[in-house]
Amino acid sequence: MQGMRSRSVFAAFAAGLVALAAAAVFAETDAAREFKRLTDELRAKQGAMASHEYFGLLERSLGDFIKRHPKSQEAGEAHFALGRIYSSAGSPAKAIEHIDAYLKAPGEKSPDQRAQAKFVLASSQIALERYDEAEKLLREVAGAGLAVDPRIVEAASGELSRVEALRRVKIGAPAAGVSGTSHQGKRVDLAKYRGKVVLIDFWAAWCAPCRMEMPNVIRTYNEFHKKGFEIIGVSLDENRTQFDNFIRENKMEWPQLFDGKGWQSGIARAYGVSAIPATFLVDRAGNIRYKNVRGPKLREAVEKLLAEK
Repeated sequence: MQGMRSRSVFAAFAAGLVALAAAAVFAETDAAREFKRLTDELRAKQGAMASHEYFGLLERSLGDFIKRHPKSQEAGEAHFALGRIYSSAGSPAKAIEHIDAYLKAPGEKSPDQRAQAKFVLASSQIALERYDEAEKLLREVAGAGLAVDPRIVEAASGELSRVEALRRVKIGAPAAGVSGTSHQGKRVDLAKYRGKVVLIDFWAAWCAPCRMEMPNVIRTYNEFHKKGFEIIGVSLDENRTQFDNFIRENKMEWPQLFDGKGWQSGIARAYGVSAIPATFLVDRAGNIRYKNVRGPKLREAVEKLLAEK
C-alpha cells in the first residue's frame, strides 16, 4: 500500500462503516436489522486487527451480506463501502464494480451521496489511467455548485488539475522537467541525464511504505549505477533534520531534491503525485517507460532499459 496523502486505508474503512451505519438507522426490514448488527460488529473490531486481516474481514462480511440480500437498499450501501475501501487499497477495477452497483441499487440517494460515489469512480478511473472518463465525472461533481457539500466540490476541482498533470506524464510521454539544487548543493537537471536510465523517486522519511521499499532501491542503484542507471530523489519531507538523518543512515548516494514544501512541491504537482512512494522510470531518450515499479520488477525494468541502445 502507498503512503496516502490525506487518509490511510483504515480511515477509508472507518468512513465507509460510518456511511453504512447511517444508512441502516431508520430502516425496519430484516435486511436492515441484520445490516445494522453487522456494521456494529465490524466497527467494534476496527483497530483490534492487523490492516490486512481487517480488510479480509470486511470483504467477506460485506460480500456475504450482498449475496444474502442482493436487491436490498442495504446491499447498495455495502457496495458503496466496498467501493471506497477498494479505491483506497489500490484495487480500482473492483472499486468501479462496486460503486456502479451502488448507483444502480434501489433507494434514494442524496446529491452528496451521488457526488461522493462519482468522486470515488473518478479516482479509480485515474488509477487506471482512463483520464477522459475521470475528467467527465469530476466536472459533473465540480459543477454541482450549492447542491453538494463544498468540500466535495473543492476536492473534485483539485483532482481535475491533477488529471491534467497526469496526462502529461503518462507512459510513453517525455518526462516533465525535474531540476533544482540537491541536498549536496549541486545543480540537478533531468535534461542533463539524457542517455542514462533514470528513476525519479518521490518519497519521504515519514512514509512507512517508502522506508520499506528503499533497501530495494538502494540495491538496484548499487548494482546498475556504473552501467548507466541514475536516480533523482524528490523528497516530500517538511522536516529537514528527519530527511538528512534518513539519507545519511541509509547511505543514499544519489542526488535528492528537498524544498520543505511537502505535498506542495512543484515537481510533485507537475507529476500529479498524490501518494508515495511514486516512481517514474525514464529511458535513455527521456521518455517515461514505467510507473511505480517496485521490488524485483524494478530491477527487471532497469536491466531491460539499460539493454536498449
